[in-house]
Amino acid sequence: MSFRFVNIFRNFDESLIDLANNPENPDYSVFNARYLNRDNNILDYKSWFPDFQLAGKFSKLSFEYEYRKLFRNNRQFNFRFFAGKFLSNNTDSNFFSFALDRPTDYLFDYSYLGRSEDTGLYSQQIIIAEGGFKSFLDERYRFSDNWMATVNTSFNLWRWIELYGDAGLVKNNGFSEKFVYDSGVRLNLVTDYFELYFPLYSNNGWEISQPDYGEKIRFIITVSPKTLTGLFTRKWF
Repeated sequence: MSFRFVNIFRNFDESLIDLANNPENPDYSVFNARYLNRDNNILDYKSWFPDFQLAGKFSKLSFEYEYRKLFRNNRQFNFRFFAGKFLSNNTDSNFFSFALDRPTDYLFDYSYLGRSEDTGLYSQQIIIAEGGFKSFLDERYRFSDNWMATVNTSFNLWRWIELYGDAGLVKNNGFSEKFVYDSGVRLNLVTDYFELYFPLYSNNGWEISQPDYGEKIRFIITVSPKTLTGLFTRKWF
């Protein structure tokens, strides 16, 4: 069980006054309470947590469950479920919204290589959190200011080559809920530490046949020494 109170105060150079006045760059404070239960076993991994956040302009509740099973024939199945709901929301941007494919990380929990990038290689880094999607879908569905529920699954075809699929519902205020999905190939080289995702089919259609496919490829890479130590402290059997 963890409780924390996070205060973020931003300092801007005088020449960046437009950024300072941007509603997507606010000063804010968030109270966060979470209970985490994890069995870090490579053969039968289980983890789940409820999470509550309270701030001046919003309050939200979310739940995540993850399960991984490694079978005797070396086949692996992965399942993850996420659901999040705003209890109140008076924000005027998506900065605090639930994210389908790339959380804004306003609590600074994730090891982004490029935290603010919207284009370029760094923007293709993926953190499996919140929606957990790999495809960049329409801007209307990439965030939710009401509620979101998603499922992420994958299973291996041969060694570290896997097929993945994601599906879910996204509800924004003033709009009907939207069914979203994507699928593709995952190269699970070292789970949680080095992975590549190649989208195939989603709400966007056949992504592999669309222009600039290289910009759609997502990756997980870990460079933080603190995070890397988890690879060696994992319970293998």
